[in-house]
Amino acid sequence: MARDLSPVCKKCRREGEKLFLKGERCLSDKCALSRRGAKERSRYSRRASAYSLQLKEKQKLRLMYGMFEGQFRRFFKMAAKRGNPAIGLLLLLERRLDNVVYRIGWAQSRSKARQLVCHGHIAIGGHKVDIPSYLVKAADDIGLRKPDAASAQELAELVDTTRLVSWLSADNSGKKAQITRLPAAEDVAEIPINTQLVVELYSK
Repeated sequence: MARDLSPVCKKCRREGEKLFLKGERCLSDKCALSRRGAKERSRYSRRASAYSLQLKEKQKLRLMYGMFEGQFRRFFKMAAKRGNPAIGLLLLLERRLDNVVYRIGWAQSRSKARQLVCHGHIAIGGHKVDIPSYLVKAADDIGLRKPDAASAQELAELVDTTRLVSWLSADNSGKKAQITRLPAAEDVAEIPINTQLVVELYSK
C-alpha cells in the first residue's frame, strides 16, 4: 500500500492554513504554521489564476483526508453520480471508516485513525474491517476488536461523548459507537473548503 512520508507540517505551511494533520499539536504552540507562518510566495509570482485557486482547494481537501490523487478522483466520480458533487463529495469523505474513527475520538488525527484501521483494531458488526476507505452505513455498530486490552482502554479514554458529531453516538465506556444516521449537508457546512471550486476543476 502506498504511503505519503513527506513532512506533514510543510503541507499546512504550503497551503497557508491549518489542515489539522497532527491532532493536538496543531492546536498547541508547537504548530509550525503558528511559529513560522505560511511559506512565502516568490516575489516574481503572478496573481493567482482561477485554475490555481481551484487546484489549491482540491489539494487542501485531498490532504485533509489523507488521500492520493487517484483515490480522490474516484470519490469525486462517485459523488458526481449521486447528485450535487459539491456536497456529495464531502458526505462520502465523511463516511470513510478512517474519518469515522477520527470523529469518534479514538485517534487524534486521520493518519493515526488510518493506522488503527489498517492494523485491524476496528470492527464493524463484530467483524474486522481493515480498509480505511470503507464507507460506513446507517446503523453500523463500530467497536474496538479487543475491548479488554490496555490499549483499547487508552483509546476509550480519548472519547468525549459531548463532542461527537450529530450523526455518531458512543456508549459510556467509549469502546463502542454507532452510525445513528448518514451525514447530511448541514453536517459538513463547517468544513473550510469551497468544494464548488473542486467541481469546476474536475469539470474541465
